Amino acid sequence: MPRPLHRLLSVPFFAAAAFACWKFAPSSEIDRAAFTAVARGSANPPLFISGNGSHSAPWQLRTLAPNKKPDPRGAPFVISLGDDPDRVFQNSPPSPIDLAVILKNIHRLGVEKVAVAPVLAWENPDAIALQALESALNDFSAVVTAAPLSRAAVSSPLPPAFRRASIPLDQITGDFSELPVVNHLPVSGAVLGGENALAGFTHLESETAGEQVHLIARWEDRIVLNFSVLTVLSHRRLPIEGVRIEPGNFLKLSADGPAVPIDSFGRLPIPLKRLPAIAKISAESLIDDTDPIPDSLVQPVVLRDDQSTVDSSTRAFSQNLTSAIAAISSDAGLDDPRTFRRLPVNWELGLLATLVLILTSLLFKNSFARQLGFGLLASALVVAQWISASFAEIWLPGIAGLAAIATAAIFAKIFFSDSNASAAEPIVATPTPPPTPEIVEPVVKKTTKRKSADPTDKEPPKKTPAKKAVAKRAPRKKNPPPSQS
Repeated sequence: MPRPLHRLLSVPFFAAAAFACWKFAPSSEIDRAAFTAVARGSANPPLFISGNGSHSAPWQLRTLAPNKKPDPRGAPFVISLGDDPDRVFQNSPPSPIDLAVILKNIHRLGVEKVAVAPVLAWENPDAIALQALESALNDFSAVVTAAPLSRAAVSSPLPPAFRRASIPLDQITGDFSELPVVNHLPVSGAVLGGENALAGFTHLESETAGEQVHLIARWEDRIVLNFSVLTVLSHRRLPIEGVRIEPGNFLKLSADGPAVPIDSFGRLPIPLKRLPAIAKISAESLIDDTDPIPDSLVQPVVLRDDQSTVDSSTRAFSQNLTSAIAAISSDAGLDDPRTFRRLPVNWELGLLATLVLILTSLLFKNSFARQLGFGLLASALVVAQWISASFAEIWLPGIAGLAAIATAAIFAKIFFSDSNASAAEPIVATPTPPPTPEIVEPVVKKTTKRKSADPTDKEPPKKTPAKKAVAKRAPRKKNPPPSQS
C-alpha cells in the first residue's frame, strides 16, 4: 500500500484520542493533577481546589490570605444565658431542670439543631432533673455540647460524645508533634448528650490562655475538635470524616466546605476581634415567646453562657465564640475563589481540529523533522496552558492536545520511521554492467636533449638488437673405405 495512504489512515486514531480525552478528561484525576501542577506555578501552597474542570463546574482555586478578616454575617444566632435578674428560673445559676426547660422552649420554637456552650455539670445534681435534661437534648436532631479538657498523669477513656466528634490521627497530614496533648476531662459528671450529640472542648487547661484559639488537640490516637468547629460542622451537615487537617497550614471542614489556617500548635493564627451576634435573645424571653425562630435562618443557633459568675476561662471562651464561629464559617484567612473558566465548545473543538491538521502534515516529513515538530508542539501546548491559566484564568484542553501528540508520535515511530520506510519500498533488480577494459597508456621515456623544437621532428625509431645467427654444422665427410689390394 502506498505510504501516503498509510499516513492518512492513521489520522483518525490520534484525532479520536484527542476528542476522547476532551470528552472524558474533565473530572478525572489526570486533569486534577495537571491543574494542581499548573496552579503551583502561580500560587503558594496550600491550595484549596474545587470543581471538576468541566464547562458546568470549572476548576476553582483558593489560597491563604492571613490578613483577611472574618465576615460578620457568619456570626451565630445567640440565645444568651444570663444572670436572670427577674428570677424566672428556679436557681441561679440554672439547675439541670432549668436547662431542660430552656432547651424545650428552643425546640418548641422550631429549632432542630442546637449548640449548647455552657458546661452541663453540677455538684450533687438531682437524678430526675438530669433525666429531664437528657430527654430535652434527645429531642433535637443534632446537638453539640462542650467541656474543657486537660492533661493528667493518668489517662482517662475518651468520652463517647468526644470520640464521635474526633478523627483518627492517621487522617491528618504533616507533622503533629507540636499539637497540644490532652487525656482527661476535668469536670466530673458532665452531661454530654446521647447518640445525637457531638462534644467539643471549650478551652485547654494545660495550655496558657491567649488571644489565639486552639482549634484541635490530640487525645492519644485521636484528634479532638473545638466547640466552634463542631458547631459549623453540625449546622452545615458536614461529616466528621471529611475534615482535612494539616498542622502548620490549614483546617478544612470538607472537600467543598470552609477552611481556615492553623499554625503547628493547632491554633487559629488570625487575631479575633469581638463581633456581635447576628441576633441575640435572652433565655428568659423564650418562656413567654410564641414567635418561632425563622426557618430562613442560615446561622447556627447557640446557647451561650453569659453569666457574670463564671470563671475567667469560660468568660473568655464566651467572648470569642461568635468571632470564632464567624471566622470558621466565612473562610477567614482564605482569599476569594479564582474560577478557571473553559473556552466555548466550538472554540475548543476548532483548536483540536487545527492541532490534528498540523500533526497530519508532520507525518509527511522525515524522521528528524517529525520528532522536532512533535517536541515543539508539546512544549508550546504546555507553555500556552500555563500562561492562559496564570494570567487569563482560562483552562485549555491541554490533556486532549497532549494525547493527540503522543498518539501521532507512537504511530510515526512504529509505522513511518525511515528504516521501515526504506524496507517497505520494493527492491528492483538492475543488470550489472560489463566491466570496462583497462586501458594502459604507453609509458613515454623522456629525453634529456632534443635536437630541435620543431613539432614535426620525429624521434628516430629504436634499433632492435640483431639476433645471433645459429652456426650451422658442416656435414661430416665420409672417408672412403680403404682399398683392398
